[in-house]
Amino acid sequence: MAEALSKTLTHGDFDSVFQEVQQPETVSWTTEGELRLFHLVIRNNKINVEDLKAYLYMSMGDYVFSRAKLEKFSQAGNRDAVVSQALRVIKKNGGADVQGTGGELGEVLNYTFMEEKLHAPKLMSRVEISTDGKQYDSIADSIHLLTSGVSGRPYHQVVFGSSNIVGDLGYAIDGAFEKICRIEQHEVQEIHMANQLIFERMATDEEAALVKDILVPNPSKTNRYNTSYGVFLGYTLGLGKDYPVHEYEELAEQKMQADIKRYIPYILQKIQDCGLGMHSFYIYVLPFNDAEEEKKSIMEAVLEGDVDLI
Repeated sequence: MAEALSKTLTHGDFDSVFQEVQQPETVSWTTEGELRLFHLVIRNNKINVEDLKAYLYMSMGDYVFSRAKLEKFSQAGNRDAVVSQALRVIKKNGGADVQGTGGELGEVLNYTFMEEKLHAPKLMSRVEISTDGKQYDSIADSIHLLTSGVSGRPYHQVVFGSSNIVGDLGYAIDGAFEKICRIEQHEVQEIHMANQLIFERMATDEEAALVKDILVPNPSKTNRYNTSYGVFLGYTLGLGKDYPVHEYEELAEQKMQADIKRYIPYILQKIQDCGLGMHSFYIYVLPFNDAEEEKKSIMEAVLEGDVDLI
């Protein structure tokens, strides 16, 4: 039996698109967690989103399709058609910036950060949940499996995704935690959905056996799990352009650090107010020039293939 799931995000170079910013503040998590800041390329005193569009376009197949379905594409010799087929699914499902369908930028970036920075491979993305799992009325943006070692034994966390991209960082936090509180109230249904749908989504019998061993109740099993939350927050940076070009990136990073420092107590209070202290939280923050406008225009470009790949 496999000890951990394989990652599904295999296209694109995350670290060439997203630059991490030091987050110097100590966060007093009740259990455990991380709070990390990133930004895109900054050019001419502006956050440049073109590389992000190309990265997301190339990642669409990994995001939309299960491991089993991607394996079927490969066996049929149709691997080159994966991206176009994935875009077709999202368009039929609702199109760009329709939250809850898998076509909203935050839902895609939540998946991306869970896989690349948390190293928690997906069980189901939002687009899979809203198609194959539609009858379960799931609230989560995605469901991932995080495996780590504790005292020499595997320790598993089922990580529910929640995202929000709006102009104000405080409002982004509000929206993400409103969703988290709803997920918490329906956790049994969310896990039930995963139990019903996930095994056929694995590409190998080994991975299917691992997921079954973790998720299916069995008094004699050794693998157990807790539930955690993975959160993506996008907001408008709000830094004017009237600064020397050679200073702008440093000023942008300083503003990001100041923004999140202001809201750390607010995040911790949200966790307390919702009675979520027993869960781990993994939070990733990314600024935009204009979050409300760009979250739509980026996904529109991706779905139309209006991206520069070379």
